[in-house]
Amino acid sequence: MTFKKKNEYFLGFAATIFTLIIYSLSPGFIKDLELLYQNAQFHWRGPDTPGKDIVIASVDEKSLDKLGRWPWSRDVFARIVDNLTAMGARVIAFDMVFSGEDNSGGLPGFLKLKDKLGQKGIKDSSVLSILDESIESADRDNLFATAIKNSRRVVLGYFFHFDPSTLSHLSRKELDQNFKNIKSTRFRGFIKSDQSIDPSDFNILQAYAVESNLDELSKNTRHAGFFSFDVETDGTLRRQPLLVQYHDADSGRDFFFPSLAVKSVEKFFKGTMLFKVGPAGVEKVLIDAKEPIVIPTNSKGEIMINFLGPQGSFPYISLADIYAPREGGLDSGIFKDKIVLVGATATALKDIRLTPFDPVFPGVEIHGTIIDNILNGKSLYRPAWLDLAEPGFLFVWGVFLTILFSLAKPVWGLGLWMALNFGYFCIVQWFFVSERFFLFGTLPMLQSLVILSLMVAYQYLVEQNQKRFIRGVFDQYVSPEVIDRLISNPDNMKLGGEEKELTSYFTDLAGFTSFSEKMTAEAQVKFLNEYLGEMSDILLKHEGTLDKYDGDAIKAFFGAPVYFSNHAEKACMVAIAMQKRLEELNHEWKEKELPELKMRIGINTGMIVVGNLGSKTRMSYGMNGDAVNLAARLEGANKFYGTWTMIAESTYLQAKDAIEAREMDYIQVVGRKKPVKIFELIGVKGCLEEDKKEMIKFYEKGLALYKEGEWEKAIILFKKALEIDPDDGPSKILIARCHELEQSPPEEQWQGVYTLSSK
Repeated sequence: MTFKKKNEYFLGFAATIFTLIIYSLSPGFIKDLELLYQNAQFHWRGPDTPGKDIVIASVDEKSLDKLGRWPWSRDVFARIVDNLTAMGARVIAFDMVFSGEDNSGGLPGFLKLKDKLGQKGIKDSSVLSILDESIESADRDNLFATAIKNSRRVVLGYFFHFDPSTLSHLSRKELDQNFKNIKSTRFRGFIKSDQSIDPSDFNILQAYAVESNLDELSKNTRHAGFFSFDVETDGTLRRQPLLVQYHDADSGRDFFFPSLAVKSVEKFFKGTMLFKVGPAGVEKVLIDAKEPIVIPTNSKGEIMINFLGPQGSFPYISLADIYAPREGGLDSGIFKDKIVLVGATATALKDIRLTPFDPVFPGVEIHGTIIDNILNGKSLYRPAWLDLAEPGFLFVWGVFLTILFSLAKPVWGLGLWMALNFGYFCIVQWFFVSERFFLFGTLPMLQSLVILSLMVAYQYLVEQNQKRFIRGVFDQYVSPEVIDRLISNPDNMKLGGEEKELTSYFTDLAGFTSFSEKMTAEAQVKFLNEYLGEMSDILLKHEGTLDKYDGDAIKAFFGAPVYFSNHAEKACMVAIAMQKRLEELNHEWKEKELPELKMRIGINTGMIVVGNLGSKTRMSYGMNGDAVNLAARLEGANKFYGTWTMIAESTYLQAKDAIEAREMDYIQVVGRKKPVKIFELIGVKGCLEEDKKEMIKFYEKGLALYKEGEWEKAIILFKKALEIDPDDGPSKILIARCHELEQSPPEEQWQGVYTLSSK
């Protein structure tokens, strides 16, 4: 065996051992890759056809328009329950909780009136009869409770708190009452292989509090289940516990409660869920019905959800049509013998979840999916033998790849790798679609790529990576257009310049100086490199030219050396993208216990001198001019106004069709005689929400009155803007200024110009 062959085998076996270590440690990035791959498997499979036993009764936009603002009065739900019962629904399950009393009918007032009549000795039977009738019709909770009782088909929902830090709003009395309201629905169906087994040891999801329905509602049905979800680390919902464990501090006992889906299936089949448990945890789950249904779960009693498709996989019927069937032209037969899940699908109600199929998936349809999985035996599962088979496969796979790639010529290496992984992909997908379980998809593919890279192309990759690294470092300081232009035409490397209308751009991190004083020099450099690298990537992506860095500040311009007419618009787009990316970075830094940072940006469009500045041996492509200085002043002016991105009027006029911005003031900055209108850049065109639009409308009206010298009227409008956004800095500034001007009115020739006294 040659020395080269030994090294190839060593690299292949080392990569295989490394893969097995990674498998045993299961680091977060591998888990995340695997979860992404599993998401993709759903999309590659495509939508699956659900059964016909489930209908979604939707709190959608139509029902909100027809039945009024949410939450609705309980008499609305009473009528909905009555109508669904009359139309033959077998189960009516609520993916919502009715925890507070409904006083919308004026019940407290009627009761108070009756009490006063009694105190005054009024005993007119006709009056009291009318009053009693009014009290009865005003008691909306009783109407709903009566409907639930008469229907005998209702499954109520409630939710658990899984984080003890979220319980501050609940008193001890409320906690006890909520637990009391659901205690009768607790799960008792454990079948133990040994009576010494304690289900509390099974690591079943632990809840710290429950928020349940009113006692008046809870006592009218024995059927209720939790609708809380437990998401993965990436925020996606893939599995759902069928039971949740709750420890009652008063009795010192552990209780278990079933999910809304389980209670709905029990009600549908008139059966009972049973958990067969052994020393290792949950061994088997089944619905003890006329025809028993086995539910595959893990040892914690969690079901792996087999999502059938994007939102709308089940029939959706608006609650507006159920409330008034004749008006909706509804076919009542659609509910006959069905499980009807009542829940919110309107985006405004925010019961939206992230699933492998759809990033905006209504929670009520997830419950429908779980129920459909149980009814039709479609849930996913993980066979026990995979725990041994997976590491064994990784070892055999690594040995096979090592021998194969050592025999193949380098030119064929990539082709072999693609063919092998395509075959493995087909096998994995077949198991998912046909057998309903996941084989690990990413790790064997990564293992094969590592072995191929080490054995066939190591030196070549090192060389190419080195070239990419050098170019990557150079690209951070000079735009790709400048590099390409200088390479294609060396004559550009000369001193000189030209004046043209361009857009200058300045950024600075607020509070970085005080923050950086607490960091070591090495940590500062690492932090700045990450921040400046992210911001520079955005700048260069939008054809901006980096002038220079000044600590944490960035100085740049748009429109040179390669000119484009929409330089003002691109500068604004870069500002929006940078602020968005900084917000994302803040989330990442927060996990590292680093403080949140904010970035001030100033943008101005005007005549700028650009060119190569420096000596024969060292030069840089930069900018100069009054328009550049104004951009720097605007960046600093953000501090005064409490804003983060400020643009001059010249920039706004050229970019206004693509951005959302508001006029803020008319100012004169330090070192410049000519005043300038300034605008706050808010976002891309069409991004404003209604409350933001309303706030800006008040502000702009107030600004107009301010310019006309109507201080008191302006203050009223600025305060209205603050009612919508209490943190709006410009409104606060102009209110204070209006008060000053009321005390010391300006000269008659005043044109609304305010002079900033600092940079």
